[in-house]
Amino acid sequence: MRFERINITAEWYLCHTWHMIRRGGNTVFADIPLFQNLPAEQFEHLLKLTLEIRHERNSVIINQGEYSNSLYIVLEGRLKVYVTDEEGRQTILSFLNKGDFFGELSLLDNEPRSASVMTVAKTRLLRLTQDAFHHFVETHPDTLLPMLRILASRLRALDDTIRSLSTLDVYGRVARVLLREAEEREKNQITPRLTHQEIAEMVGSSREMVSRILGDLRKGGYIRVENKQIYIERKLPTRW
Repeated sequence: MRFERINITAEWYLCHTWHMIRRGGNTVFADIPLFQNLPAEQFEHLLKLTLEIRHERNSVIINQGEYSNSLYIVLEGRLKVYVTDEEGRQTILSFLNKGDFFGELSLLDNEPRSASVMTVAKTRLLRLTQDAFHHFVETHPDTLLPMLRILASRLRALDDTIRSLSTLDVYGRVARVLLREAEEREKNQITPRLTHQEIAEMVGSSREMVSRILGDLRKGGYIRVENKQIYIERKLPTRW
């Protein structure tokens, strides 16, 4: 679904989002680093400048190389960020979940998108255009520096991902992905649902190699897999 086709519902989405946030005491944004320290009045101003949009699974939100200028905040769902080379091979840079955001560089420049973003589950997003962001910053200039710090931390994280692809072996990259994606739940470290192909695209290797590594980790009692979620049972070995 393209954005132009949902403009007729913009007023309803904005109203729905506004009442949802008011009813929840702004809790929807409590864990979003980019905006979590905003005073209530600035938060309310910013919210009025956004638009809620919904997408089904496998919807492409951003295409690598295209020109667009909006920031997106994930309210619900899951997305993947990936780049495609000239031969059509994909490398997944990261997965995004509730509270994450993407497209932030477009708020600061007018360059083409450096990566693509696709939903891997039904997803709700808030969209903030470059013009709306500039209006907000001009009205509240004190908010710019804290936001730039958050954006800088995101760029450092991307640098770490690129560095790992060039310095770690395949096992090291797989272990890094598992530890990065895993969340602490009920005293366990558990990843979201991940296929071997998705992990392979995140580490720049073949699905067969990833399957061999995960199989050995499972046999060694380091991990177990249930419903495509990986449970890290004990500290992963330094070498494969």
